[in-house]
Amino acid sequence: MEPRSPNEVAEKESHGKPPADAGIREKAFKEANKSKCMAEERKEGTGSSPPRDDVLRKRDFQRPRGMDLGSFMVDSKKVDEQPESIQIQPVEEVDEAVGEIVSLFSKGDEQSNEPGAVQRDGTVQSAPELDSVEDLAVHGERRLGLGLLVAMVTVWSAIGAVVGTVLPPELSGLGLFSMGVFGLYLGERWIPKPSMRLLGVTWVIISMKLFYGLVLDSWHWGWFDASPLGANETLGLGMLAVVAGNVFIAQRHDEDAIAAQATLILLIVGSAAGALYGEVGVAAMVGIGTLLMHGLAFMRRSGNLASLGIASSYLWVGVHALSNDWSFFGVELVRFDDELLLFLLMAGVTATNAVVAASFVRAENWFSDALKALGLGKPALWSVSVGLGMIGALLAIAANRLETGYALAQLLLLVSAFSASYLVVRGVHLKDLAPFILYPAPVMLIGLSLLTSGAFDVSLPAGLSPYSLYAAVTAVLTAAALLRNQTSVSDHVLWMGGTVIVVLLTLLIPAGEADGNGRLLLISQGVVWVGLSWLAIQRDSPSIAGTAVLAPWVWLMFFASDVESRVVSMDLIPISLDEIDLATWLCVLIVQQISVNVHHGETGLNLAARLAGASEVGARFRDSGFAKLWNLSFIF
Repeated sequence: MEPRSPNEVAEKESHGKPPADAGIREKAFKEANKSKCMAEERKEGTGSSPPRDDVLRKRDFQRPRGMDLGSFMVDSKKVDEQPESIQIQPVEEVDEAVGEIVSLFSKGDEQSNEPGAVQRDGTVQSAPELDSVEDLAVHGERRLGLGLLVAMVTVWSAIGAVVGTVLPPELSGLGLFSMGVFGLYLGERWIPKPSMRLLGVTWVIISMKLFYGLVLDSWHWGWFDASPLGANETLGLGMLAVVAGNVFIAQRHDEDAIAAQATLILLIVGSAAGALYGEVGVAAMVGIGTLLMHGLAFMRRSGNLASLGIASSYLWVGVHALSNDWSFFGVELVRFDDELLLFLLMAGVTATNAVVAASFVRAENWFSDALKALGLGKPALWSVSVGLGMIGALLAIAANRLETGYALAQLLLLVSAFSASYLVVRGVHLKDLAPFILYPAPVMLIGLSLLTSGAFDVSLPAGLSPYSLYAAVTAVLTAAALLRNQTSVSDHVLWMGGTVIVVLLTLLIPAGEADGNGRLLLISQGVVWVGLSWLAIQRDSPSIAGTAVLAPWVWLMFFASDVESRVVSMDLIPISLDEIDLATWLCVLIVQQISVNVHHGETGLNLAARLAGASEVGARFRDSGFAKLWNLSFIF
C-alpha cells in the first residue's frame, strides 16, 4: 500500500469534512517530514555516529539562556582566588670549616629575615630564638648542677692535697690510694645509670687525679730512689702507667672527659722529660705526646679530644718558648734556645694539627657548644681549634718578637698550613694545592735547615736572613693558592683572617722610637686593608666592607695614640709613627673609605639577637639610619 501525500489526505478530508485551518495543515506537513527523516535514519543505523537530533538537543541544552551581566563586570573573586606569591628566602651557604658565626654587619633589609627581627611596621615574621635571659632560665638548673660538681671536685682535690702534704708518707700514701679506689668504685656503680652518669664520671676524674698525685708524692718521698732504673725514670714510667689506666677506663665507659685528663698529663710528662734531656727531650716528648693525643682522638672518633689536642699542643710549645726557667708544680719548664729546633717543632705540630682539624671538621666538641651557649653562634671544630691553637702559637711567636724575620716565618708557616687545611675542607683537591704548598714546604724546610746550620756559606741578597727568605716565598705561594681558589673562601674567613694578621703584624713588627719600623708597619697593614676593600667590592660582602672601613680607625685609636697608657698607666706596645707617614696613611684611609661606602653605604651594624631586647634596639638603629656604614665610618 503506497503512502499518500499530505495533499491527497487533505483533499479527501476536505470532501467529507469542513475545510481546516491553513496553520493546522502546515503543522501536520512538518510532522510528516520529521517522521520520514527519522525512519530513514533508523534504516541507515546509528553505530558510527549519534543521531543528529541528539547532538542538536545537547548543544541547545548547553547554550546559555538570557543575558549574563557579570561578563561585563570586573570579577573581584578571581583576584582573590589567585595563588599568593611565595617568597623564597635565599639559602645562605654555611662554611663547614667556620660554622655558624654571628655576623657583625648586614646588607639592606637582610636582618629583617632573621628569627625575632622586628619589621618596619612593628611585626615579627618568625618567633625569636632563646635569648640570654630565657636560656639561663631554661637551662639554669642544669648549670647549677654542673657548678656543684665543679665545687665537689675542688673540695675533694683539696682534701687529697691536705692528706698528701700534712700526714706522714705512709698514711698519706694509704689515704690517697683509698680515696682513689673509692672514687673508682662510685664511678663503676653510677656511670651505667643514665641519670647518674655525669656524677660517676666526675668521681672517676677525681680519682685519676689522686693517682697522679700519689705517683708524684712517691717520687718526692724518695720511694723511687732504690729503683734500678733511677728515680726520675721510674717516675716517668709510673706516670705513663697511670695514663694507660686512664685511657683504659675512658674506653671502658666511652667517655671523652676521662680521656681528656690523660692527654693533658702526657704533655706534663713531656715537660718533665726536659729536666733530664734538655730542650731536645722536650721537643721529642711534645711531638710524641701530640701524636698520641691525636691517635686517641682517631681511635675514639672524638672531636672533643681532637680540639683539645690541637689547643693544648700549641699552648705547651708556646709556654716552653716563652719560659724563663719557670716551674709548674715542681716541673721545670725548659726554654727553647735553639731557634731552628723550635721552628721545626712548630712545623711538625702545625702539619699534624692541620690534618686533624680537616679530618674532624664536622665533629661535635665542647668548645663549640660553649660558644653556642653564650649566643655567639656555633663555630665548627676547625675554626675553634685553630683559634685556640693560635693563642699558644702566639706565645711562641711573641718569644722571638724582636727578630722580625723569624717571627714572620713562624706566622707564615701557620697561615700556609691552615690555609691548605681550610681549602681541603671547602672541597679543593690536594692536587690543586700541591704545586703551591705541599711540594714546596719540605723543600723549603730542608733549605732553611741547611742555611741556618751553616752547612752552606751563602750570602742572601739585600741582607735577608734565611727566615726572611722563607717568609717571603711562603707568603707568595700561599697568596697564589688562595687567589686561585678564592671562590672557595668564605667571607667570614677573609675578614677574620685579615683582622688576625693585622694584630699579629702589630705584635711582631717592632715600631718603637729606637726600632724605626713604623713605616713598614703601616705599609704591611695597608696591603691587608686595601686588599680587604677590593674583596668587599668584588664579592659584594657587607661583613668584609664593615671590617675594612672601621677596623683601621679602631687600630689607630688604640695603637697610634696613648690610650693604653691612660688606662693601665703603661705603654704595652710602643709604636712611634712619623707625622708625614701618619698623614699619608690617613689620606689613604679616607680614599679607601669613600670607595667602599659608594658600594656598601647601606650596610648596617647587626646587633646580637640573643641578648634580651637587642631585637628592638637593632630595629631602632636600622630605622634611624645611624648604624649605616656611611655614618659609622664618619663617626670613627
